[in-house]
Amino acid sequence: MAVISRIRKRVGLLIGVVGASMILFVLGDLVTSNKGLIGGSSDLVGNINGEKVNYQEFEGRVSQLVETYKTNSRQDNIDANTQDMLREQAWSFLINENVLGKEYQKIGLTCSTDELYDMCTGPNPNPQVKQAFTDPKTQQFDPATVVRFLKDLPNREESVQRQWKSFEDAIRDERISNKYKEMIKLGINVTTEEAKRNITEAQRSATIRFVRLDVNTIPDSEVKLEESDIRNYYNANQNKYKQNETVRKLEYITFDVTPSNEDRQAVTEWIDKKKNDFAASTNDLVFISQYSDTPVDSTFHPKGQLQPILDTTLFRSPVGTVVGPYMEGSSYMISKLTAEKFVADSIKARHILIKIENNDTTRATTIADSLRNAIRKGSKFADLATKFSADPGSAIKGGDLGWFRSGAMVAEFNNACFEGKKGDLPIVTSQFGVHLIEIQDKGATSKQIQVATLVRKIEPSQKTYDVFFNKANEFASKNTTSEAFDSSIVKQGLNKKIADNLRETDRTIAGLEQPRELIRWVYQAADGDISKVYTFGDKYVIAHLVDIKEKGILPLEDVKEQATTEARKVKKQDMLVEKFNSAKASDINAIAQKLNTTANDAENVTFANTYIPGLGNEPIIVGTIFALKKGQVSNPIKGENAVVVLVVNDIKEAPASEDMSASAKQLADQRRTRSDYEVFNALKEKATIDDNRGKFY
Repeated sequence: MAVISRIRKRVGLLIGVVGASMILFVLGDLVTSNKGLIGGSSDLVGNINGEKVNYQEFEGRVSQLVETYKTNSRQDNIDANTQDMLREQAWSFLINENVLGKEYQKIGLTCSTDELYDMCTGPNPNPQVKQAFTDPKTQQFDPATVVRFLKDLPNREESVQRQWKSFEDAIRDERISNKYKEMIKLGINVTTEEAKRNITEAQRSATIRFVRLDVNTIPDSEVKLEESDIRNYYNANQNKYKQNETVRKLEYITFDVTPSNEDRQAVTEWIDKKKNDFAASTNDLVFISQYSDTPVDSTFHPKGQLQPILDTTLFRSPVGTVVGPYMEGSSYMISKLTAEKFVADSIKARHILIKIENNDTTRATTIADSLRNAIRKGSKFADLATKFSADPGSAIKGGDLGWFRSGAMVAEFNNACFEGKKGDLPIVTSQFGVHLIEIQDKGATSKQIQVATLVRKIEPSQKTYDVFFNKANEFASKNTTSEAFDSSIVKQGLNKKIADNLRETDRTIAGLEQPRELIRWVYQAADGDISKVYTFGDKYVIAHLVDIKEKGILPLEDVKEQATTEARKVKKQDMLVEKFNSAKASDINAIAQKLNTTANDAENVTFANTYIPGLGNEPIIVGTIFALKKGQVSNPIKGENAVVVLVVNDIKEAPASEDMSASAKQLADQRRTRSDYEVFNALKEKATIDDNRGKFY
């Protein structure tokens, strides 16, 4: 079963690489059959390149990922965040299959049975196969082990056969994916002329002298902006206002439930009544377990680790001393000194870590015990640690961990060290494995105390929750229009919050606890609608849908503020161009003098780098520089933040080189590195993808 366990882990590793386009058919049978893809629109989760994905099929995908995750993580249940993550993975798989997968099919990429067998048993096995079938004792891979496993597979349990099928599918589809990537890479070449141009752009440099007039030196009030200017700018730059998905804007108010004076008084009375009972208790840890809002802390603390009120009192008091009630944060507390002892302030130790494989703790403990016996018979701890320890950081130092204080190590390790004696060789099990420890030395002893603390949090009562709910409900019932909503917020002095650019599949809104239900309402509501009262944690929320921005080019009214700012900037640039034109001169210094400013120099400006010292990131200006002749004064150039007139004082040509091979290789390597994600992004952008998951989850 050890091999099966390793195969299961390998499948999990392969499945985990989502979005990298490496594995696109892990759920092969479901993909190729297209079963369930003809459902009606009522259960349509999405549409990818014409392939309908209904709810039943999508849930089947998610269920398979959930089961794989549970198997690999050895968990019976998963939380909501993990469930969301796995849904996202399932959707990514579907996109990959219908984008890259169809490309594979179109060009006939396959992985034959013989090829797959060679990947498992040949001289160059797939890395995942090699890891799954490597003997953990000898660290050797033997293809014969794979052959024996495959021959015996028909006789094994059905679950084992399914696991191997998933593993086999994963490595087959990884091979197909890699073939596609390599085909793309092999098609990328760089000509000698391209390589030469690449060197020239990087090494040919210019020295310039320039005069700049900043756009922000003109106040907005001096710019006469007509409605037609804004409309003309918008029409000429519509692609700036294109968005790839629908987003919505929400305004909302919260009624935050906070404890009332009555709630505080109730906690005060309760803690006062419990003080005598706590003081008289003969089993303090049981008392805390029964009555405290926080769990028992059985740790022994050195001086300086506790709150000042405890640190100054309990270290000079007898066991049984009670302090409080006192307040910390939003809780009332009573603390009792339950025990004290003198322990070392630090420990010097070394260890040998034995990993627990296949949940076999007994085997790991047996190995540790054998090593301990060998040490007692004269073997050197450091030599054994270097050879056997699974902790690489300490193994190279003979297992040495140096000196450490209490709390620096995991609890089991920590307790064994601080409770043991110098020279002891305890064996303990922690989350990392089985440790054979040698306590080499102990620091000076100091007093440490154990403190039991009864905690009562000041929390809102049900009565208080009802009061706040009634307030929220009253607001919602009386303010059902946009005008009333805004007016009442002002009258009541409430704080209106904004959630902008909400997508249908979003799951978070800053400050709200799991607001998915509200986001779903946003995509069912009409512009201007007011929501019902929603409960998120200790907040009652009422929302107002104020804007819907549909996918595509946004209308001018939705981007008018941005378009106005940009149109005003263009007007300012035109005004600065006029200033330059009025300062008629053929010399840069003369132009600067007429404009009552200074000329500046910039060196080593290259076409490959759009940053110019003294000007910033200015691609248009850089392009103009290398279109000018030496000594030629430019016309006014509209840059990002300034209008500039410049002269090229000098051009340093790139060093002559007859061998372009190094430049060609560098450029080709750069393009090949980018090809994996750029090809996928290009295909994805070309694809038609409708995502309706927000209607279901």
